[in-house]
Amino acid sequence: MRNLNKFFYPKLALVNLKKNGNTYIPYILTCIGSIIAFYTMVSIHSNKGLDQMPGSINLKTILFLGIIVIGIFAVIFLFYTNSFLIKRRKKELGLYSILGLEKKHIAWVLFYETIFVTVISLTLGLIGGILIGKLLFLLLLNIVHFKSPLSFHIDYWGLLITAGVFLAIFGLTLLTNFLQVKLSNPIDLLKGGQHGEKEPKSSWIVTLIGIISLGTGYGIALSVETPLEALLLFFVAVVFVIIGTYALFISGSITLLKQLKKNKKFYYQSRNFISVSGMIYRMKQNAVGLANICILSTMVLVTLSTTVSLYIGQEGMRRDFYPLDVSIVGEAANTDFAEIKTIVESEKDKLKVRSNDEISFDLAHFRAFQEGTHFLKDMVEDESTDAMYYERISNITLIPLDDYNRLTGGNKSLAGNEMLIFSVGDNYGEQTIVFGDQQYLITEQLEAIPMDFKKTQDMGHTYYLIVKDAGVMDAIYQTMKNDDDPQTTLHALMFNLDGDEDTLNAFSANLRTALTQSNPDINIQNLYEALTELYFFFGGFLFLGVFLGSLFMMATVLIIYFKQISEGYEDSERFEIMQKVGMDKTEVKKTIGKQILMVFFLPLAGAIVHVAFAFPVITKMLAAFRLTNIPLIFLCTLVGVVVYALVYTGVYLLTARSYYKMIH
Repeated sequence: MRNLNKFFYPKLALVNLKKNGNTYIPYILTCIGSIIAFYTMVSIHSNKGLDQMPGSINLKTILFLGIIVIGIFAVIFLFYTNSFLIKRRKKELGLYSILGLEKKHIAWVLFYETIFVTVISLTLGLIGGILIGKLLFLLLLNIVHFKSPLSFHIDYWGLLITAGVFLAIFGLTLLTNFLQVKLSNPIDLLKGGQHGEKEPKSSWIVTLIGIISLGTGYGIALSVETPLEALLLFFVAVVFVIIGTYALFISGSITLLKQLKKNKKFYYQSRNFISVSGMIYRMKQNAVGLANICILSTMVLVTLSTTVSLYIGQEGMRRDFYPLDVSIVGEAANTDFAEIKTIVESEKDKLKVRSNDEISFDLAHFRAFQEGTHFLKDMVEDESTDAMYYERISNITLIPLDDYNRLTGGNKSLAGNEMLIFSVGDNYGEQTIVFGDQQYLITEQLEAIPMDFKKTQDMGHTYYLIVKDAGVMDAIYQTMKNDDDPQTTLHALMFNLDGDEDTLNAFSANLRTALTQSNPDINIQNLYEALTELYFFFGGFLFLGVFLGSLFMMATVLIIYFKQISEGYEDSERFEIMQKVGMDKTEVKKTIGKQILMVFFLPLAGAIVHVAFAFPVITKMLAAFRLTNIPLIFLCTLVGVVVYALVYTGVYLLTARSYYKMIH
């Protein structure tokens, strides 16, 4: 065997790939899909045209996150599928050893097989990335409503990065294959696909850990009360649910089946005897793969439902950010609002833009920490260092009573120590409010106010306080203001716009230019200027969500396919044994089919249960983005579950054909 022809190894490698085509073709397609996904994300992220767009920083951050996720996914998933391929081929490799091939010869065969897979995958993956990448780039521009054409160039640096990453992955998988062959003897290899035939042992400890972990994850998801808690605790809950899922699939399922086996009345019935015994072995061999399917399915459902909800619901979310289309705020003592109104009217006339719902009023704004009825001065210099800062802080706006009465047409009156209060979120639940050493009496909880509106969820707390006059407003402000706040109280001019979006975008740009030239210190907030950033932010999330959802779906499909193939190899022998002990073909097929259905639809059921328990925390998380339309979120989630279940069922039925061919 020492003087083998130099073409022997490549020829044998090609023969092996063809012979194992039913497993290697899906594996190569997965490699190609992963390469296309990775290169596409890298090339779009590095497109210099994106830097010209407003809001591109948020979009590029989202795309960079996608690159990291896809890279990690590719490493984990390609290693997983490679381990399945090697496990299925151990008997074949052991036979080579029995026939006289040394381990180094087997290593050379594996080396050439990896070379062929790498060349095919990289060539087709990079070509596909270039072709499909352009289509996906155009799709992204459409999703984010960017109308100016941007050219799509082949990213040669992206090609090198992608090739380098996947060469490293293929190299590492080859090393793990070498190691398995080196550490095994021919007898072990021949029996490599038959390990685990002894009845598996159940572990009450692991089962208990699974129940506690899953219960903890579900408990966290159900108990969160605020958006900030949801953002902080969501990934903690995810970790517990993942641990619980693996523990219950690996040990909990076997523990349950063994308890059924101990129930003699139930177990010693013909239909239950075979089903329970068969399921015990199936769960032993497939538990990890089924847990993977369950977790991937949950990821698909959560990713798609949240990103689609954000994208569809962004129209309503804008009003949470911008109660009125345009807000112009400046220091009352240093800003000529008569001149500002003249500039606004001039810019409106130029483009025939109409405005409505105009309001103007004096105000003072500051932040404070609430402790019961007492509000303490905000002394935090860097709020980004403490995530709970946004949970504990209150945003307070003071408005004089005269302005409030003028805007509402009311005729309310207040004493110097009295206030009206409007709470954007939950109502302020106290009868008094204290700033410094001065206590004020709350005489009325307002249900509406011209410059804002009630919100289902409020990040932190936002209050509007109507005070007797400008003197009281200034006294409170001077007590509570931070060093970075304006030295005097402010004046605001707000209004809505009416017209087509292109005209309003042009008006908004012209208005900002004119106002900043007149007064550089003026603060302008404009819905139409922010639209591009909002489109880029939520459109980028949708693009990444659909992209990753498709990738996770591809992984789920491949795991289901490999599981069907694995079941087919093992059940072909069981099929023969059952017939030999007297069962007819129809009865055997029915029994095995029932077990397969239970095994493969258990992960889908688990994923749906996970999503159901995650729904409360998902709605709270989305509220942090100002999406509070729970019926919309529920509808997107429900449609996602139904569509995914149909696709899952379709994939199962298609892959089941291969399975039934093998057992016959």
